[in-house]
Amino acid sequence: MGDDYMNTLRPHLPPNLYALMLFLYTTGRRVGEAVTLTWDDIDLENGTVFIAQTKNGNAATAILTAELCEILDDMERTDPVFGYTDRRNIYGSLKRACKRAGVEYLGTHQVGRHSFATQLERQGWSPKSIADAGGWKSTRIVNETYTHPDAAAARATELIGKKLASSRQAE
Repeated sequence: MGDDYMNTLRPHLPPNLYALMLFLYTTGRRVGEAVTLTWDDIDLENGTVFIAQTKNGNAATAILTAELCEILDDMERTDPVFGYTDRRNIYGSLKRACKRAGVEYLGTHQVGRHSFATQLERQGWSPKSIADAGGWKSTRIVNETYTHPDAAAARATELIGKKLASSRQAE
């Protein structure tokens, strides 16, 4: 799941649901946190969202992309921010949009936390940094559940081979 999925799905989602999915995709936050957000939690000027209580019981701050800030700025200022009071109300609309878009239905957890962690892992982020960015309490769960390295052996060999070749050229 990646940018292509989000771009394909976008025209088939209501704007508020696209904003919610983009929030999940770009911050790694949980859908339960997203549906509780009010406009008092959003600081568009600084591109941040304050989450008073996460699943872990801690407060957190999520950073918004410029695109998401623009989308939110164009939305009506009614609470809750994304228009859903219960995460279960999202799934029917999301499934119908996926069908119209011709893409596989991936739930909010897959689009959000799984894709967030996997994208960062592929960019070379450490499990600790991924856990900190996405609000996981430990790296264990990030390693065991959320990262899905594709062709890790091939990528490792390629990286080491390039480094070795580069060091030979420097001699």
